[in-house]
Amino acid sequence: MAEQARLLDIENDREITKETDSQFLFEYQRAVLLTLKDKGVLNEMQYRYAEEKLKKQLKQF
Repeated sequence: MAEQARLLDIENDREITKETDSQFLFEYQRAVLLTLKDKGVLNEMQYRYAEEKLKKQLKQF
């Protein structure tokens, strides 16, 4: 049987918003883009375009 991760506890539970956690949201979305690129869903050019869009959104906050 494969090992599985499980959630044991949540500390400091709070809502994540663009105003309070823009850097976290950027890194999270970037990780999703990197995963899509690694799986071949996005090519390098598509990835770079999307990452640039994310960077511009981050600068707005």
